[in-house]
Amino acid sequence: MHDVSIVIPTRNRIKDLTLCIESIGRQTELEDVSIELLIVDDGDIEESVLEYFRKVLNRMPQAELRYYRKTKPGVWLSRYEALGLINGDILLSFDDDAELDDPLYIRRMLDTYAADKSIVGVGGMAKGMASSRSGKLLGLLTFQMSASPGRLSASTLAGSLLLWGETRDTFETDFFHGCNMSFRASALKDMKPYPWMTSYAVADDIYMCHLASKYGKLVINPDMKITHHESPSSRDKAGRVARATAVNHYYLLNLRKAPVKNYAALLWTLTYLTGKFTLKRNFNAVSGYVSGILFVLNPRKDKYREYMLD
Repeated sequence: MHDVSIVIPTRNRIKDLTLCIESIGRQTELEDVSIELLIVDDGDIEESVLEYFRKVLNRMPQAELRYYRKTKPGVWLSRYEALGLINGDILLSFDDDAELDDPLYIRRMLDTYAADKSIVGVGGMAKGMASSRSGKLLGLLTFQMSASPGRLSASTLAGSLLLWGETRDTFETDFFHGCNMSFRASALKDMKPYPWMTSYAVADDIYMCHLASKYGKLVINPDMKITHHESPSSRDKAGRVARATAVNHYYLLNLRKAPVKNYAALLWTLTYLTGKFTLKRNFNAVSGYVSGILFVLNPRKDKYREYMLD
């Protein structure tokens, strides 16, 4: 049994993944902590690269590398299948393009859990995220964010994370930023291989937070910061991401047993995004959002009703 299981879903991004694992290898004050690092791969990593990763982790007092190559792609499936492979009390998940430039990140996380036994999830934040006053107002009017840093918008979007940089103390939250988040593994026992999450797992972090929050508190520690080397979105995939935004948030509202007004808020958000990307002449995204709006409005789509049950 390990104290912490670090899970990194990845697919053919060796340079980013190497930077991430090297930064984990520089973590300090973990002499009493047993760690396993599980790479969940939708691509292919050469054995020589894995051997280098093992050498990096050998610098830590108690750490081992594990590697799992999946047969079915998808980030949600990576997160779901990882639960059956790890044995740590705490699951700590990083995107493969995250860099822990604070050597005390993991120590700070463990101390946050130790401070309050009712906490079942601790999240950090990515540096440099912020919003202007006009941006906040637009986010509120289009239901992409709420006025509180720890609350989802009415349409369940997580734009409020742009407010996290203004916080100083640990605060309760509805959601984490998926590039760096952690949970007590026992709090994720209700995860399922949701069939609508097989492509772009938009809002997968919010799904995990919703499931875990049934068992305790989720908090953000603003002292836990990373650098997120996020790749720019590809225009040719923008349509699929846009449609997934509609579909995944629709089913998230189902899981949350949200009232009708929240579905109306989601439609307003999607309508705004359709107009925004029309002005940007990104017609792949526009077609995706239009398809998503039609999906939400379609009364015959609920073929996954069994997944909505507790």
